[in-house]
Amino acid sequence: MTCQLTSMNELTHKNSWLNNLLQVRVKILRPAKRKTIFLKNQFLSTLKQTNKASKADSYKKIPTYPGDIVKVRSKDEIRSTLDEHEKYMGCFFIDEMYEHCNKAYHILKNVDYFYDEARQKICRCRDMVILEGVVCSGRQRLYTESCDRSCFFFWHKDWLEKQPQE
Repeated sequence: MTCQLTSMNELTHKNSWLNNLLQVRVKILRPAKRKTIFLKNQFLSTLKQTNKASKADSYKKIPTYPGDIVKVRSKDEIRSTLDEHEKYMGCFFIDEMYEHCNKAYHILKNVDYFYDEARQKICRCRDMVILEGVVCSGRQRLYTESCDRSCFFFWHKDWLEKQPQE
């Protein structure tokens, strides 16, 4: 029996020159999109001048356990917690997560540590959970192919409301 990692090179196929070109396009467009979102949010925050920290701090810190039922807060409530970079306490709230707003899910697992593939290190986090059955669809606007990894989204507990058990 052999390890899968040693035979991975046999499974891979070379990308076409077109696919390589499209990936270069993504490396340019993704940071540009993030910068555009940042500038838009920066502009809107100068118009509003709201205190986002007080809104998020008003949520009760209720302990959650695997199996608990939680409801994802509304888009407006979540947006009120996000900074100019679409982050809350370092955690991104990406566009695909908005389709889960106002829906109830079971908590699959509390997250204390995760492996950051970009930095290649184990990171510690607080007040994060994974919801049962809520995974990334893999739809990519910038790529020609979809991703099929089905990664779980990380949800900050302040984005969730604990529901009474049935």
